Amino acid sequence: MRGFSRQAVLLLGTLAFTATINSGPLQAQSGQAQPAQQQFNIPAQPLNAALDTFARNSGWQVGYPAAMAQGKTSTVVQGSLTPPEALARLLAGSGLTYRVTGPNTVTLVELPPDSSGAAVLPPVVVQGSTPRIESAYGQVDGYVATRAVSATKTDTPLNETPQSVSVVTRDEMDIRNARTLGDALGYTAGVRAGTMGDSSGYGGDSTSIRGFGGDGTSGASSNEYIDGLRIGGAGYVAAGFDPFFFERVEVLKGPASVLYGQSTPGGIVNMLSKRPTETPFHEVEVQSGSYNRMQASFDISERYDEGGKVLYRLTGLAFDTETQTDFSDRKRVAIAPAITLRPSDDTSLTFLTRYQNDDFGGSALNWLPARGTVLPGANGNHLPSNFFGGDPNYMQWDRENYAVGYVLEHTFNDTWTVRQNARYMHNTLDYKGVYISTMQANQITANRQAFGMIEHSDDFTIDNQAQAKFDTAGVKHTVLAGMDNQVLMNDTNRVLQSTAPTLNIYAPVYYQTFSPGTYQKSNTRAEQNGLYAQDQMKYENWIVLLGLRQDWANSQTHNELTRTMSTQRDGAFTKRGALMYAFDSGISPYISYTESFDPTVGSFLSPGILAKPSEGQQQEFGVKYQPPGYNSFITASVFDLVRSNVTASDPARAGYVIQTGEVTTRGLELEGKASLVNGLNVTAAYTYLDAEVTASQATTTTLSGGTVPLLGKEPAKIPEHAASLWLDYTFSSGTLRGLGLGSGVRYVGETAGDPANSFMVPDFTLVDASLRYDLASLNPSLQGWKTGLTATNLFDKEYVSACSAAVRCYYGTGRTIFASLKYSW
Repeated sequence: MRGFSRQAVLLLGTLAFTATINSGPLQAQSGQAQPAQQQFNIPAQPLNAALDTFARNSGWQVGYPAAMAQGKTSTVVQGSLTPPEALARLLAGSGLTYRVTGPNTVTLVELPPDSSGAAVLPPVVVQGSTPRIESAYGQVDGYVATRAVSATKTDTPLNETPQSVSVVTRDEMDIRNARTLGDALGYTAGVRAGTMGDSSGYGGDSTSIRGFGGDGTSGASSNEYIDGLRIGGAGYVAAGFDPFFFERVEVLKGPASVLYGQSTPGGIVNMLSKRPTETPFHEVEVQSGSYNRMQASFDISERYDEGGKVLYRLTGLAFDTETQTDFSDRKRVAIAPAITLRPSDDTSLTFLTRYQNDDFGGSALNWLPARGTVLPGANGNHLPSNFFGGDPNYMQWDRENYAVGYVLEHTFNDTWTVRQNARYMHNTLDYKGVYISTMQANQITANRQAFGMIEHSDDFTIDNQAQAKFDTAGVKHTVLAGMDNQVLMNDTNRVLQSTAPTLNIYAPVYYQTFSPGTYQKSNTRAEQNGLYAQDQMKYENWIVLLGLRQDWANSQTHNELTRTMSTQRDGAFTKRGALMYAFDSGISPYISYTESFDPTVGSFLSPGILAKPSEGQQQEFGVKYQPPGYNSFITASVFDLVRSNVTASDPARAGYVIQTGEVTTRGLELEGKASLVNGLNVTAAYTYLDAEVTASQATTTTLSGGTVPLLGKEPAKIPEHAASLWLDYTFSSGTLRGLGLGSGVRYVGETAGDPANSFMVPDFTLVDASLRYDLASLNPSLQGWKTGLTATNLFDKEYVSACSAAVRCYYGTGRTIFASLKYSW
């Protein structure tokens, strides 16, 4: 086992993050009765540039949606003025004013229609001495989110959340032009994103957290949620939701069953949908680039009435592209209407709907052999990264998904609030493909299987919550009680499979004939019911979190070919507890314990005896740091995570499993994000992960065909070390005003290529870059127009992203470059 003791030394690396984020002069602290006068010399210019100059000169932070400043210009600001006086003059005539939301922090708001906008000091609303408060569901300016909802199901500050949470904001996804969930999470500590690479057409969404999850054959992960509700569906139908439709992506690390029920122990990925906004905005964008990609998108948010009782948002995207892999093309059309109704200040109802249609060529199972990719092939041959192991005569991926849901919230008084989140989702899939199953002894000829399926699923999920806030003996409580239910009905109309003609992988002959027969036809109904309770307690600087949950899960599968029925029922009681101390300096150390369970559906120990649910337990110690006066956030954590009751194939009885397995992961994570007033954004992450099979009686097959025990082996696809760094800077003055530059580097260490550890996948380092320009800096008549250029894997490194078996290796994505033109108003 690799030494866990090194983590204590590596934890000191958080000091490097602190030094980086805190470089520069300290801002003025709260409590000043009257801001001091400063010298200002800001010429008339586009308002967004003037606000950047004001923020840099004054040290104040100005929060506003980018669309609010579009098409507006500032007035001249000169002389010795206090920051409020300077900001008032700068905004004169723009139709905007501001409110103070914290020490040296303001938010722009629109003036009432009858306001003149004269250059006088606007009304100042002081909301205490805390930093600017944001919503865990709404927009974030820059990279740094300070609140999240996934860890507690309540809108809670991250520095009061005693468990590791990472948030990727919309701004960060836009600047890096994230096109898959893997792209969005590529710079996140503890997350292995896109483990199935590009050679499997849908692997960009295959995501593991702390060594668990993301192991579905199609790229689908069992750890993905949208708006706090689990994505149901059997494997293939649930993969590949476009990140353009999400406001943020939150990663809760560690077991999450106390709030979410059955789930993998590594954690969950919660994608939060774009919702209607208070401030109207409109944008359209076109993109083009590598592999003849053509893409168009729009995002529009408006008010139906001046009072803001009805808000709506319409988001849409379409693209058509070829890919790195031969014969593989992709088309997508998606749209997401949303509407918010607010009949009173105490009640809000938001409808969230979406439709997505994918028409993809290629194969979801474009598995590649280790010999010829990671290892030398026969006679030293090497497979190119565009190799296709299927056949154009038998390939299809038509998937249609639509969802209708709502979020209802009503506040009765200062104590009680109730919420109901619900969603109905329908998926249909028509899939055909050919994949490599084994390699013959000459390591040239591939044995193949033809595989097809037609299936659809209906998934209904509802989560009812009651929240109470009250004080007892000086202790502030936020109590959450809930009851949730998920019903999944999956109908596999037909599954086709047969052997397929062999293929010489170095001289492939395509357009062969296939006629697979039906080998499976079934329907499944699975249901989960859960009751949970949680108490977030705060006494002075102490924070305590306690949670309990009881789950009942059952499933019925009807095999329509054999006319048989199998039933499985499981239940689990899970718990969590955590303690945190929030120092006034912004440092918040914590310790936590949490559990998970995950039913092993369809696994039998012997005839009629079902396997027990897999269970997870995690102990975590961490430190969070939010430097006062700076828009930055740093997290360091060490953890010990154990997954027990892991199943493995019974070597003595085909079709059955043994259940003595245990996998342990111990690790260290460091992550820092900052969006500074001088136009600099930073995100940095480092992960050390020690993963090992710590209990097992099973054996596994090696690359050469022998067998070895699983005990003591490293699980495949999990690197010991991973690190990333992204920097981008936007010029706000001078000849380069309006220009933004960004670059990042991602490192993934060596990984085991199969459960037997009989070969290793080499480490790799990738470089990404972005370039953007606000055309209004050239000419004010171009206000609202922006252009950009993004590149991933800039130096076109050929690499294998991961392997999980001798014939399950995946090439990563080569260099892709995309140009964009966006108009906002």
